[in-house]
Amino acid sequence: MISTPRVAALVLAAAASAPPVGPDAVWKPPADFRAKVTAACGSAKDFGACFVDRMRAAGASAAAVEFAKRTDNQGYMTAFRDTGRVDVANVEYPFRANENQLVFLVNGDPAMIDVDDVSRIDKKNLATNATYARLLEKYPNLAIFPADRRPGRGPGFTQRKTGGQVFVVVYLLQDGCHACETVGEARIGFEFDVEGRFVGTDVLRVRSRGQI
Repeated sequence: MISTPRVAALVLAAAASAPPVGPDAVWKPPADFRAKVTAACGSAKDFGACFVDRMRAAGASAAAVEFAKRTDNQGYMTAFRDTGRVDVANVEYPFRANENQLVFLVNGDPAMIDVDDVSRIDKKNLATNATYARLLEKYPNLAIFPADRRPGRGPGFTQRKTGGQVFVVVYLLQDGCHACETVGEARIGFEFDVEGRFVGTDVLRVRSRGQI
């Protein structure tokens, strides 16, 4: 499911005063890591803190552990992409029911942005898109869900001539729920200025199912 504003706020607060994120925070857990976390933390009073302790015990670097703390003790970084002032971090949340793969835009201002924090998307801008409006008319329960967030699957990236950056993130448009029919997709641009400050989002393209 798309991240809630509360979870996004916790992640942002954890990242606000932290050092820059880099490739040294990437971690590949051992094959038995999930089973060991389940056994050790299943009845823990603070599952997240126990999860991070198990990461440390399994050999995660200090940078990897620090990054996990920035996710409110929910996940670890699986890949890092250096794209300039603002970078891309792929993250695994192993104990989520759905959407275990996430993408964060890091090292800008704010320090971490979860691209699936729906509050970042300009709904008024989206509503003015003709294709989206037609889909919404046909599917009144139209909902936005993450597309494939595995490493190597995006987001797209453009460097502006002015020095700013745009990250192109794809979302699925579904008929009401996570398991419901996919009826289209939306491409949203996350824009940053030359100083790495988040400017806002822009709807770049919406396509119906037949156009995908």
